[in-house]
Amino acid sequence: MLAEFLRKNWAYLLGALALHGAFAAIFALTMMQMSRSPPQRALAIQAVIVDPNAIARSARRQQQEREQAEARAREEAEAKQRQQREAERRQQEQEVLQREEEQRIERERQMDEKRREEAAVRQKEAEERQVREREEAERARAEEAEKEKARTAEAEKQRVAEIHRRQKEEAAKRQAAEDARQQQARESDLRKQLEEEEGRAQAEKAGLLNQYIAMIEQRIVRNWNRPPSARAGLECEVKVAQAPGGTVLSVQLGRCNGDDAVQQSIQAAVMRSSPLPPPPDPRLFERNLLLVFKPQD
Repeated sequence: MLAEFLRKNWAYLLGALALHGAFAAIFALTMMQMSRSPPQRALAIQAVIVDPNAIARSARRQQQEREQAEARAREEAEAKQRQQREAERRQQEQEVLQREEEQRIERERQMDEKRREEAAVRQKEAEERQVREREEAERARAEEAEKEKARTAEAEKQRVAEIHRRQKEEAAKRQAAEDARQQQARESDLRKQLEEEEGRAQAEKAGLLNQYIAMIEQRIVRNWNRPPSARAGLECEVKVAQAPGGTVLSVQLGRCNGDDAVQQSIQAAVMRSSPLPPPPDPRLFERNLLLVFKPQD
């Protein structure tokens, strides 16, 4: 607090000290002047001589000295007052300058703070703009990716559709070719079948089928071991399944007038006759034959 008081009122204190110093100097000068006045000599004869002119001159001199001292004191006081007023003026000017400096500093601080706030606002706006730009760019990329995905999906769909169309066309072509081949095969088989049937019919007309059946029956009869229970007039139907080449696959008896021993002997005779003789005409071959076993008595 004292330091703050001295800092703010140093001019007044300096003026007061100067004024007191002036009064002290005037007092010292007066005392010195009085000390320089010579003391009156003591006369051997006590007598008083009164000189009115001398008294008047002394009085005037003292009056002048007092007036001069007062004038000097007034001048010094006025000088001190002027110095004090000048000091006060300088102090006021200093205070004005200080206030102006403080105001300038405050304005600059406010301006700096305003600039910082404006910079912060611009920075925030720039960041928000960057965020918006990034979001817009991301949305644009996402939309482009979706469009590209849709285009890719559409292209893939078209490609798959084209593949399916081609596959259908190729399948239709293959089916048509297969149908044509099968039709040709059926027609060929039909022609062959007709030819075989015609040839078979011609062979049958020529008696070759009866000849073929008689050959098989004769071989079976030759391979038959007549059992004791066989009687005269034996006649049995024999169903024979054969493979190409005459290998006997199975034997079944149908209507037969022989007992079990006779029937078993006939089956054994058929199996011993394998392979059966081939037909005179291949077109007469039958997988399933119906024979009549009728040996001569």
